Amino acid sequence: MKLARLFHSTTEIPSEWRQDFLAEWHQIRYLRARAVAWITLIYPVFTIPLILSKDFLIPKTTFSPALALMPPLGIGIFAVSAYLLFSNKAVPPSRDLKSRNIQATNIYLISLVILFNGVFAIIWTITGLNSPYIIGLFIYASLFYRPIKINLIIYLANFFFYIYYISIFSFDFSIANRVVAYFSGILSTGFALIIATYLFDSTVSNFINRRTIEQQAKALRDANTRLNLLANLDELTQISNRRLFDLHFDQHWQQLGRSNTFLSVLLCDVDFFKFFNDTYGHLAGDQCLKQVAGILEKSLKRDGDLAARYGGEEFGIILPNTGKEGAIAIAERVCQAVRSLEIPHKGSMHGRVTISVGVAWVIPSPHILPSQLLKAADEALYLAKHGGRDCFSCLEVGVQANS
Repeated sequence: MKLARLFHSTTEIPSEWRQDFLAEWHQIRYLRARAVAWITLIYPVFTIPLILSKDFLIPKTTFSPALALMPPLGIGIFAVSAYLLFSNKAVPPSRDLKSRNIQATNIYLISLVILFNGVFAIIWTITGLNSPYIIGLFIYASLFYRPIKINLIIYLANFFFYIYYISIFSFDFSIANRVVAYFSGILSTGFALIIATYLFDSTVSNFINRRTIEQQAKALRDANTRLNLLANLDELTQISNRRLFDLHFDQHWQQLGRSNTFLSVLLCDVDFFKFFNDTYGHLAGDQCLKQVAGILEKSLKRDGDLAARYGGEEFGIILPNTGKEGAIAIAERVCQAVRSLEIPHKGSMHGRVTISVGVAWVIPSPHILPSQLLKAADEALYLAKHGGRDCFSCLEVGVQANS
């Protein structure tokens, strides 16, 4: 990444994703700020007694006015950390993050910059080390990165605070020492700004890539769903096709065989359909099949029931958990439903479009082949067509058929 590009552009977040990104970003900042706040609360409890008793961190030295500011700065850091932690005791999900959580985070981070700059400046005046400021600045940049414009404001303000503190506390330091402090402060602030901006841009890019992948995966799933639907849908009638009928039949055969429950099949055939095509034309024939298919599907009330185009002018109905009485009731219903369409048919003895239905049922078992049930329904349909049509015939597997 070129430096010029880093400072002049950030990856643009699509408007429809912007709120989600901001919610995630604020949640990450909030959780990290709470973690730092806990550290700043707990760390002094262990270190202050050690410092006071053994001069563990700060060597013995003559009293400096800068040291007088350490207690109020420490109290300030302790206070803003406690404010962040105990003004919002529960950590909400990113979607439920309130404006007060974001405000508390911003107040805490700004206060942290001001107070810790004072601490680091005092450490420099006592020890001559500028490394704590540099390390702290890089840690801050790595944890709490922001967009470039906000970064510029934050890090320039941070640098000016640091320079101000050093100017106050370094009145007895040589010019060379001051120049070193200023120069190292400029370099570390610039690098921290680059790090923070790069991390923010990387976060945005990762978010966009993740959302793009999720969007593409969803589109792929939707496309697969549509393809599966088309693969299982009859193109003309827009109800299930023979493929789905066979899949549904095999699935229920296995399931109902384990539960020892009835499975019924109805095969329906439009009466004198060839004469209908010859009389009214193929377009009218297609429209007739669409109407019959629609009324058959509407006649089924349960989710597990399936109506499908079985082939040509023939339709199949699968009725799981349904024995003789239920299957006969459905057969009567679909016959009446097709009659109610009142589609004229001069080539039929009934003067309108009707169907013949073959009904068969069985409890699936290893001793019976699935094809036997379909064969029984087909034989029952044959009997219905030769018994006057516009009726149904019933046949239990292994039992003589009857109308």
